[in-house]
Amino acid sequence: MMLASVFRGMKSIICILLFIWGPSLSAQSIDIRLADNNGQALSGAVLISYLGVEYGPSNAQGLILGLSADAGSLFQVFKEGYYIRVVEIDWSKLQSPLLELRLDPNAISLLEVDVSAEKISFADSLRVRDFDLHQETILVLGYDYIVLSDLDLQAKLSVPNQAKFKTIERDPRGNLFLLREDSVSQVLVRDDHLYFYQPVGIDQYRRFIKPIAAEIGGALILRNLQPEQMPLPISDFRPGNRGKAMTFLPFHNQGVQFFIHREGNEAEPFYFSADTNALLLAHSAFMDAFNIAAAIEKLYDKHGILNHRKLIELDEAQKIYRRAYAKDLPIPIFEYQDKYLLFDRFKDEIVVFNAKAELLSRQPFSIDGDYVSPLFIQDYQTKELYALKERRGMVSIYPLIGFSLGAPQKLKLFARETKVYSRQVFFIDESNYLVTQKLN
Repeated sequence: MMLASVFRGMKSIICILLFIWGPSLSAQSIDIRLADNNGQALSGAVLISYLGVEYGPSNAQGLILGLSADAGSLFQVFKEGYYIRVVEIDWSKLQSPLLELRLDPNAISLLEVDVSAEKISFADSLRVRDFDLHQETILVLGYDYIVLSDLDLQAKLSVPNQAKFKTIERDPRGNLFLLREDSVSQVLVRDDHLYFYQPVGIDQYRRFIKPIAAEIGGALILRNLQPEQMPLPISDFRPGNRGKAMTFLPFHNQGVQFFIHREGNEAEPFYFSADTNALLLAHSAFMDAFNIAAAIEKLYDKHGILNHRKLIELDEAQKIYRRAYAKDLPIPIFEYQDKYLLFDRFKDEIVVFNAKAELLSRQPFSIDGDYVSPLFIQDYQTKELYALKERRGMVSIYPLIGFSLGAPQKLKLFARETKVYSRQVFFIDESNYLVTQKLN
């Protein structure tokens, strides 16, 4: 697959492209009319070019007047309460000086939050599922509400989490996605407001967005998410297996495989990485549980007890075996000091690349079982890297200095979803509240 086709495939799941066909117009400007699905004019809508230039807002008649060809051909249309629409205009084939665009309502009404001196921080009352940081703001996904706040945890606006979103994910380009069981919605934070793209199926997201690992020097690096069969170890005590191996579908059985997609070239296999320590621990846990259950079931069979509750279901055993499997965990590629780093869990190394995705060096780096997933996090502003470790429930954060870890700083028991912005740590505590702490 070539790079261009990959980009087209990804864009197709979040964009609706509008092409205007017909004879050319001599004039090189048009008026835009924004309307809802019933044809009613929408005021306050804006067009933004992909260079970041804003046109509008639309007036009471829904009009944005005099859009020039100099503005470009690709725009996004924003209106609160409506899905973002992406529009491509072919200026050479316009047939009318007026272009009408219809916007679909997203049924999500944002609630302005009155932030006053008497109002307590939402962190004192909002139980948090997940959060992410974006340009001096925090997008917080609660069990009941989605909240946009400042870095001091004071709410700016909120919306009920009626869609039952469960997690927030960010791709390497900084795009934010809200995930639920069967679909995904991309959300854009702009001028202290939230705008949503049309939701897509979870399968489309996993196919086009989730595999993205990095964009380096014009090359797109994707992870291989193709399932493969892998033999599942079988206990000698298991009655009836007669030595036959059972199989299940994990991800790639050699760890994590990457592909480089360069413009005009075929995809090239890039790299393998596997968390061998986690794999061994998971294998050991599975075999212990499976052997105990199989031995007891053998006793049941020996005494003719046939109608009994299964002590361990195969599906549950497979979950134990897969829980810490490397392919289930994101292995990001970090930009760091004008280079790019990948942490190889198979060889305990840091792999260093340049902007052309060419291998520069390998640096030894021991990765043990105390690390908290994800293996490393990056400061959103300074781009410094940090590792997280957990011992007896206490989570500590370690800065990466060169290619080794510096002195740790303790955070809190059971801290999770830890992120850093300008050396300020944000995490969810054991009571599911969002808290913050300055780094030394």
